Amino acid sequence: MSRDYLFFYFEATIFCVLIFAIMLLNDYRNGNRQEKQVYLDRVIIAHIFYFLNDLAWAAVLSAFLPRTRALVVLVNFLNAFFLAGITYNWFIYAAAAEQLSIRKNKHFFTVVGLPYYVEIIVAIVWYLAAPTFWVSETAELNPLYYPLILLPAPMIYLLVTFVISMVRAWKTHIYAERRLYLQIGIFPLVISFFGIIQLALLDTPLFCLGCTINMLVFYLNNTADQISVDPLTRLNNRNQLLHYLSQDTAHRKKGLREYVVMIDANNFKQINDNYGHAEGDHALTLIAEALIKAIEIMKEAPFLARYGGDEFIIIACTEDETELSVLREEIRRCLREVCKKAATPYRLSVAVGYDELGRDEPFAVCQQRADQKLYEDKRREKAIAAEEKPF
Repeated sequence: MSRDYLFFYFEATIFCVLIFAIMLLNDYRNGNRQEKQVYLDRVIIAHIFYFLNDLAWAAVLSAFLPRTRALVVLVNFLNAFFLAGITYNWFIYAAAAEQLSIRKNKHFFTVVGLPYYVEIIVAIVWYLAAPTFWVSETAELNPLYYPLILLPAPMIYLLVTFVISMVRAWKTHIYAERRLYLQIGIFPLVISFFGIIQLALLDTPLFCLGCTINMLVFYLNNTADQISVDPLTRLNNRNQLLHYLSQDTAHRKKGLREYVVMIDANNFKQINDNYGHAEGDHALTLIAEALIKAIEIMKEAPFLARYGGDEFIIIACTEDETELSVLREEIRRCLREVCKKAATPYRLSVAVGYDELGRDEPFAVCQQRADQKLYEDKRREKAIAAEEKPF
């Protein structure tokens, strides 16, 4: 690498560092310190350190810095340390964003950190045992450093993250969640792609530029998702519902009949009044959990959202309207199941109403009809609840 090209490498790296610094400062300024955001910020910080250290390696290759054995060893050891840090924190971020229950295990961080710790220990011990194997007396780096030291731990983290995210994306019925999981899973592929190019073309800062573009796109999409997901129930919100309705979905292309299904909690005000708003929030999360389980019986994956307050909505597509009648009973069965598991001190039930959405019909018109049927169902449910004396 020539010194003239080093100047371009320097400009590209500093540009990337500034982009990451802006994202980091924006998070700290907004005070967003959720668990997943903490680890996303650590990913950003690890990127910054890796880029700066990679710039130092470019300076060594261009002879701007003296090519001594000590400096070659230090820079490449730090490269391995920071790259593993990027992928390790990305995996932890993915576990938090995807709400993997395993992360609550007290041994989670120890087990997850094993590839990271092993890589660093192996690098140190191997160098101490055979220093000239990795870096010759003339300060030349052994090419085996890349497949044996630099890449094993990062590839483990990226592969596991990709597999888990794809599985989660396939299983979820929440549109916003599926998009997030896909983005988390695709991120490692982009990093790997640009990493391979970087190894083949050491004179180009493609890894730096590729990671920056990748992270910037993810960061912007993640910010957009925060205004599309209900923070309490983690379901789609009304904004996402309107976005969904504006799209020409695959369901419509199949020629299936589309239905608006309205769900409303019965006696919800009494839960708030008698048990407090915190318990009211808990009741809403139980309804959301029941709805997620219930819609699994649908042949075509429906769209599920919290419409507002204690109201939820499902956009379902089916060839047979009786499937919705089955869905209504499945919702109630699942709700009884989750309430029994949670040992709620009150009877939590919902009213359900649905009607078909015409192809050229305004959503609001169909919603009004579904609401009317919901209130008919609510009167029946209230009569049943009165006999059982829920409070």
